[in-house]
Amino acid sequence: MRGVLWTILFVAMIIACAVPAPPPGGPEDKTPPSILATFPAAGSSGVDPGSEIGFSFSEGMKRSRVERLVQLSPQIEIGTVRWKGNTIYIRPAEPLHPDTTYLVTLGPGVRDEHNVADKNGHQFAFATSAAIDSGAIAGRVYFRREPTKNGLVRCFVLPVDSGFRAEGARPDRESTTDREGYYRVEYLATEGQSYILWAFEDANANATFAPGSEAGLTELDTVILTPGTPFVDGRDLYIVDPNEPAKLAGVVFNRSGLDTFAVSVALHIDSTGGAPSYLVACDTAGVYEFANVRAGKYLLYAIVDIVADSVCGWYPCFDDSAWSCQEPCAQYPDTLFVEPGGESLLDTLTLFPATGRKEQ
Repeated sequence: MRGVLWTILFVAMIIACAVPAPPPGGPEDKTPPSILATFPAAGSSGVDPGSEIGFSFSEGMKRSRVERLVQLSPQIEIGTVRWKGNTIYIRPAEPLHPDTTYLVTLGPGVRDEHNVADKNGHQFAFATSAAIDSGAIAGRVYFRREPTKNGLVRCFVLPVDSGFRAEGARPDRESTTDREGYYRVEYLATEGQSYILWAFEDANANATFAPGSEAGLTELDTVILTPGTPFVDGRDLYIVDPNEPAKLAGVVFNRSGLDTFAVSVALHIDSTGGAPSYLVACDTAGVYEFANVRAGKYLLYAIVDIVADSVCGWYPCFDDSAWSCQEPCAQYPDTLFVEPGGESLLDTLTLFPATGRKEQ
């Protein structure tokens, strides 16, 4: 009987080991941490200026340097940081300003204990005044004349000091654009306060302007919010890419009598002589187009370019090669000021017979 019992126990153990079971520690955590609560509460007013700023997370967090992802507008200096459970508390080095609405931003990048990162960030506002500021400015940001999802709009309270440069100044408020290029700067005072907007194309999405590779725009017109007009919509911002090529097109009528030769159109930088910066040939109807012209000042010439040297010059006369005849050439009457991304249809040029002649 004892042998039978051992046999039954041995078989039961084998069956138990064959049953699938979750790996130790449970399934892999792929859910990013979320915010359960903020301190002060989002949208609260009358907050004590001595209050701490905090975020309560949904799970255990990697605590190292989380406070570096927290920004307050207006800016504060961080005094101390402490954790209690899954909540981080930040105490400002100085009490908060009275009668002020603060916008708190937790940037993306915080990670839970399983190293899963939050990619969205979190933002909330509170006020030490009796009411939270509710003004807003909104619109779309365009880059190369199309709505951009990479725009970042910064808002500054006026007046600013004499050394103000939007590119390097810390904004009072800011907003990124959505996929349709729409932005909305919120929690602004509405007691006749004036604001100026600045936007840039944040190509690498690091919220830092790179002057050499990213284009920016300062909106020169100020925006004033009042109790009667607390929200201004349709404040669209158009960022110009200084490196975007422009297009120029036009027509040249060849009345020179030398219609067996192609007509060339040359663009010269507004300077003395030299080879053209851009050169195209007219088609049989006299139409020409420059498709990739950099911004700048140019002089335009149309030439029956018999010698094929791309400049208005001379060629051996057909009736006597001891003499040089002038190539038919016409200069566009105005200096061309080419803007980035511009598209210009120029006035028609006409080439007439050239009368110049000189002995070689």
